[in-house]
Amino acid sequence: MSKPGILETRIIETLDGVDAIAEAWRGLEIHCADPLSYFQSYDWCSTWLRHFNDAGTRPYVVTLWLDDLLVAVWPRMIVEAAGLRRLETLGVPHSQYCGALVRQGAAGASTVGRMMRDAMRASGADITISRSVPEGSALAGLLVDKPVVAGSENVASILDLTQYSSSEDYAQQLGKVQKRNRNRRRNHLARLGELDFQVIWPGHEEFKDLVQLATTMKRRWLTETGRYSVGFAMAGYGDFLADLDGDEAVLRGACLSVLRAGDRVVALELGFIQNRHYYAYIGGFDWDLKDMSPGKVQMDMTVSWLIDAGVSGYDLLINRASYKESWTNRTISITTRAEALTWKGWIYAGAWLPTVRPALKRLHAWAPAAWQSTVNWLRPAACLLLYV
Repeated sequence: MSKPGILETRIIETLDGVDAIAEAWRGLEIHCADPLSYFQSYDWCSTWLRHFNDAGTRPYVVTLWLDDLLVAVWPRMIVEAAGLRRLETLGVPHSQYCGALVRQGAAGASTVGRMMRDAMRASGADITISRSVPEGSALAGLLVDKPVVAGSENVASILDLTQYSSSEDYAQQLGKVQKRNRNRRRNHLARLGELDFQVIWPGHEEFKDLVQLATTMKRRWLTETGRYSVGFAMAGYGDFLADLDGDEAVLRGACLSVLRAGDRVVALELGFIQNRHYYAYIGGFDWDLKDMSPGKVQMDMTVSWLIDAGVSGYDLLINRASYKESWTNRTISITTRAEALTWKGWIYAGAWLPTVRPALKRLHAWAPAAWQSTVNWLRPAACLLLYV
């Protein structure tokens, strides 16, 4: 009789190492128990590393193997800044959910959790930070004994699409006021020209250019509304998004909703589909047409397309916003967990994360114009102040 396999930990610390297990990683995505797993996919993680891996960032991808079978992947990275080594979610600040891919039924949760925690402690980091962990996810179960960062409680807003049999059924279930408002917006926008909606995928001749346009539209919205985004401030962000992969035949990966009025692109939304779940990642619209609400028209058409395509959820991601309440019907609780591994990490976890950083963010919200001037003057330090 052959001996049962022994679960083994392998740490991957290079992009070449990540690419070497691409096939196994993609296979694990299909059998993963966690539905909110796109930001732990091979395509997202490897593409991010190709664009943003630098001297201050090093991959630290924890993988568990049962002989030649990949059982779990926890994509992490070591970030060195201001004399501190943080073990972060691979892809921050661009990744939305922190998670781990764990193969269903391949190993006990307690064993997987212990081996992952041992790998974290062996990383040489001062602190491990798991930002935006969804309640009920595989990782939430593995980190249940780790401290929640005070004030990190948040929610993700999702529209459950399984309650609609078709886009026509979705439209019929809208309230009278919703129907009237949505028809009015479409008719108003159509005065500029016939409305044309389509979803395009990587490989389409316009995909890369339109992704860049979506980021340009979003940047203008940030400027006009006095907001600041660390992710958008990083050079090459549009190139990274334009390089993400997607497959229309199996409804997986990146796709782009495009709304035109006549020949004019009036709204765009870059989203990702993984295991029939859609993530609305970036929405942009022509700011000069803001009074016509082209973004809302595009969202309505995207939801209809997703329902007819058999997608189960429209995910507006993290952070509360009033507009999300009218578009979604359920929420998932989100928390950040941190574990100090050295005295530096203890100070960071005890003072910076729960107290100093939130105070700076409140200051930003209170005086956006003054903050933006400071950020422009201290551009190299902006990411440190707002995200670390």
